[in-house]
Amino acid sequence: MPSPFRSLPFKALLAVVVTAICVGIGVVRATPPKHAPADPLATRLAAVDTTALTVRRAAFCSALPEATVTAALGGRITGRASWHPGQTVQLSTKVKDVADEYGCSWTSSTGGTARAWVFEPPVTADRAARLAAAKPTGCTSLTGTPAPAYGAPTSALACGDSTLLRGLFGDAWLSCELSGTDLDLVGRWCLAVARAAA
Repeated sequence: MPSPFRSLPFKALLAVVVTAICVGIGVVRATPPKHAPADPLATRLAAVDTTALTVRRAAFCSALPEATVTAALGGRITGRASWHPGQTVQLSTKVKDVADEYGCSWTSSTGGTARAWVFEPPVTADRAARLAAAKPTGCTSLTGTPAPAYGAPTSALACGDSTLLRGLFGDAWLSCELSGTDLDLVGRWCLAVARAAA
Protein backbone atom coordinates (compact mmCIF):
# COMPACT_ATOMS: atom_id res chain seq x y z
CA MET A 1 0.00 0.00 0.00
CA PRO A 2 1.52 3.38 -0.98
CA SER A 3 2.41 5.82 1.80
CA PRO A 4 0.07 8.88 2.07
CA PHE A 5 3.18 11.07 2.45
CA ARG A 6 4.29 10.15 -1.10
CA SER A 7 0.96 10.97 -2.76
CA LEU A 8 0.65 13.91 -5.14
CA PRO A 9 -2.04 15.76 -3.12
CA PHE A 10 0.11 15.65 0.02
CA LYS A 11 3.18 16.94 -1.82
CA ALA A 12 1.12 19.80 -3.30
CA LEU A 13 -0.25 20.71 0.14
CA LEU A 14 3.24 20.60 1.62
CA ALA A 15 4.54 22.91 -1.13
CA VAL A 16 1.74 25.42 -0.46
CA VAL A 17 2.42 25.41 3.32
CA VAL A 18 6.17 25.88 2.86
CA THR A 19 5.59 28.72 0.35
CA ALA A 20 3.14 30.45 2.73
CA ILE A 21 5.63 30.24 5.59
CA CYS A 22 8.44 31.70 3.43
CA VAL A 23 6.25 34.54 2.16
CA GLY A 24 5.09 35.30 5.71
CA ILE A 25 8.68 35.51 6.96
CA GLY A 26 9.57 37.80 4.05
CA VAL A 27 6.67 40.15 4.79
CA VAL A 28 7.58 40.36 8.48
CA ARG A 29 11.22 41.13 7.63
CA ALA A 30 10.32 43.66 4.91
CA THR A 31 7.85 45.63 7.05
CA PRO A 32 9.76 48.60 8.47
CA PRO A 33 9.44 49.16 12.20
CA LYS A 34 7.25 52.04 13.30
CA HIS A 35 9.29 55.09 14.24
CA ALA A 36 8.46 58.16 16.24
CA PRO A 37 7.41 61.14 14.09
CA ALA A 38 10.35 62.99 12.56
CA ASP A 39 11.53 66.09 14.40
CA PRO A 40 10.28 69.04 12.29
CA LEU A 41 13.28 71.09 13.41
CA ALA A 42 15.89 68.35 12.95
CA THR A 43 18.05 70.22 10.41
CA ARG A 44 20.47 72.82 11.68
CA LEU A 45 20.78 76.09 9.74
CA ALA A 46 24.56 75.65 9.51
CA ALA A 47 24.04 72.35 7.65
CA VAL A 48 22.33 74.04 4.67
CA ASP A 49 23.70 76.50 2.11
CA THR A 50 20.90 79.06 2.30
CA THR A 51 22.67 81.31 -0.19
CA ALA A 52 21.46 78.89 -2.88
CA LEU A 53 17.79 79.06 -1.80
CA THR A 54 15.31 81.24 -3.66
CA VAL A 55 12.23 82.48 -1.82
CA ARG A 56 8.94 83.54 -3.38
CA ARG A 57 7.58 87.00 -2.55
CA ALA A 58 4.17 85.55 -1.77
CA ALA A 59 2.08 84.14 1.07
CA PHE A 60 3.79 81.13 2.65
CA CYS A 61 2.38 80.77 6.17
CA SER A 62 0.05 77.89 5.32
CA ALA A 63 3.10 75.87 4.19
CA LEU A 64 4.47 75.84 7.76
CA PRO A 65 3.08 72.74 9.52
CA GLU A 66 1.60 73.32 12.97
CA ALA A 67 4.01 70.72 14.39
CA THR A 68 6.94 72.86 13.23
CA VAL A 69 5.57 75.99 14.89
CA THR A 70 4.75 74.09 18.10
CA ALA A 71 8.26 72.63 18.21
CA ALA A 72 9.81 76.07 17.75
CA LEU A 73 7.63 77.62 20.45
CA GLY A 74 8.02 74.75 22.88
CA GLY A 75 4.34 74.84 23.74
CA ARG A 76 0.78 74.66 22.41
CA ILE A 77 -0.23 77.41 19.96
CA THR A 78 -2.74 79.76 21.60
CA GLY A 79 -2.84 82.57 19.04
CA ARG A 80 -2.04 83.18 15.40
CA ALA A 81 -2.26 85.97 12.86
CA SER A 82 -1.31 86.51 9.24
CA TRP A 83 -1.20 89.55 7.00
CA HIS A 84 -0.56 90.60 3.42
CA PRO A 85 0.56 93.75 1.58
CA GLY A 86 -1.87 96.64 1.88
CA GLN A 87 -3.45 95.33 5.09
CA THR A 88 -3.33 97.48 8.23
CA VAL A 89 -1.73 95.36 10.95
CA GLN A 90 -0.22 95.63 14.41
CA LEU A 91 3.42 95.07 13.37
CA SER A 92 4.67 95.30 16.97
CA THR A 93 3.32 96.28 20.37
CA LYS A 94 3.89 99.95 19.53
CA VAL A 95 3.57 100.03 15.72
CA LYS A 96 0.40 99.74 13.65
CA ASP A 97 0.95 100.32 9.95
CA VAL A 98 0.05 99.23 6.43
CA ALA A 99 2.09 96.14 5.65
CA ASP A 100 4.27 95.80 2.55
CA GLU A 101 4.94 92.15 3.33
CA TYR A 102 3.41 88.72 3.63
CA GLY A 103 3.74 87.55 7.19
CA CYS A 104 2.47 85.53 10.10
CA SER A 105 2.92 85.21 13.85
CA TRP A 106 2.09 82.68 16.53
CA THR A 107 2.00 82.80 20.32
CA SER A 108 2.19 79.84 22.67
CA SER A 109 0.83 78.76 26.02
CA THR A 110 4.32 79.37 27.43
CA GLY A 111 4.30 83.01 26.30
CA GLY A 112 6.66 82.50 23.35
CA THR A 113 6.29 84.19 19.99
CA ALA A 114 7.34 83.10 16.51
CA ARG A 115 7.07 85.40 13.49
CA ALA A 116 8.10 85.37 9.84
CA TRP A 117 7.63 87.76 6.93
CA VAL A 118 8.84 88.41 3.40
CA PHE A 119 8.75 91.77 1.60
CA GLU A 120 6.38 91.88 -1.35
CA PRO A 121 8.49 94.28 -3.46
CA PRO A 122 11.72 92.86 -4.91
CA VAL A 123 14.92 93.81 -3.08
CA THR A 124 18.19 94.55 -4.88
CA ALA A 125 21.58 93.49 -3.53
CA ASP A 126 22.39 97.14 -2.68
CA ARG A 127 19.18 97.62 -0.73
CA ALA A 128 19.71 94.26 0.99
CA ALA A 129 23.14 95.40 2.16
CA ARG A 130 21.53 98.51 3.70
CA LEU A 131 18.77 96.44 5.31
CA ALA A 132 21.31 94.01 6.76
CA ALA A 133 23.30 96.90 8.28
CA ALA A 134 20.22 98.63 9.73
CA LYS A 135 19.09 97.83 13.24
CA PRO A 136 15.42 98.20 14.18
CA THR A 137 14.76 100.12 17.39
CA GLY A 138 15.52 97.94 20.40
CA CYS A 139 17.72 95.51 18.46
CA THR A 140 21.47 94.93 18.63
CA SER A 141 23.77 92.82 16.47
CA LEU A 142 24.58 89.44 17.93
CA THR A 143 28.10 89.25 19.25
CA GLY A 144 30.27 86.25 20.05
CA THR A 145 29.52 83.18 17.98
CA PRO A 146 28.36 84.38 14.55
CA ALA A 147 25.04 83.10 13.25
CA PRO A 148 25.11 80.85 10.18
CA ALA A 149 24.29 82.56 6.88
CA TYR A 150 20.60 83.18 6.28
CA GLY A 151 20.63 84.21 2.64
CA ALA A 152 23.21 86.74 1.44
CA PRO A 153 23.65 89.31 2.81
CA THR A 154 22.40 88.28 6.22
CA SER A 155 22.05 89.73 9.69
CA ALA A 156 21.33 88.31 13.12
CA LEU A 157 19.92 90.55 15.86
CA ALA A 158 18.90 90.32 19.48
CA CYS A 159 15.62 92.24 19.82
CA GLY A 160 14.54 92.35 23.45
CA ASP A 161 13.85 88.76 24.44
CA SER A 162 13.75 87.53 20.82
CA THR A 163 16.28 86.67 18.13
CA LEU A 164 15.79 87.91 14.57
CA LEU A 165 17.45 86.53 11.43
CA ARG A 166 17.11 88.33 8.07
CA GLY A 167 18.56 87.85 4.63
CA LEU A 168 18.22 88.09 0.88
CA PHE A 169 17.05 84.97 -0.98
CA GLY A 170 17.10 85.71 -4.71
CA ASP A 171 15.24 89.05 -4.78
CA ALA A 172 13.19 88.36 -1.62
CA TRP A 173 14.06 89.84 1.79
CA LEU A 174 13.00 87.24 4.37
CA SER A 175 12.88 87.75 8.14
CA CYS A 176 12.09 85.34 10.96
CA GLU A 177 12.00 85.83 14.69
CA LEU A 178 11.67 83.56 17.71
CA SER A 179 11.46 84.25 21.42
CA GLY A 180 14.62 83.41 23.30
CA THR A 181 18.33 83.49 22.67
CA ASP A 182 18.99 79.87 21.68
CA LEU A 183 20.62 80.62 18.33
CA ASP A 184 20.60 76.95 17.31
CA LEU A 185 16.82 76.68 17.81
CA VAL A 186 16.27 80.04 16.09
CA GLY A 187 18.36 78.79 13.15
CA ARG A 188 16.33 75.58 12.88
CA TRP A 189 13.08 77.60 12.97
CA CYS A 190 14.30 80.08 10.39
CA LEU A 191 15.45 77.27 8.08
CA ALA A 192 11.94 75.78 8.27
CA VAL A 193 10.54 79.23 7.39
CA ALA A 194 12.90 79.59 4.39
CA ARG A 195 11.98 76.13 3.10
CA ALA A 196 8.25 76.90 3.46
CA ALA A 197 8.72 80.18 1.57
CA ALA A 198 10.94 78.66 -1.13
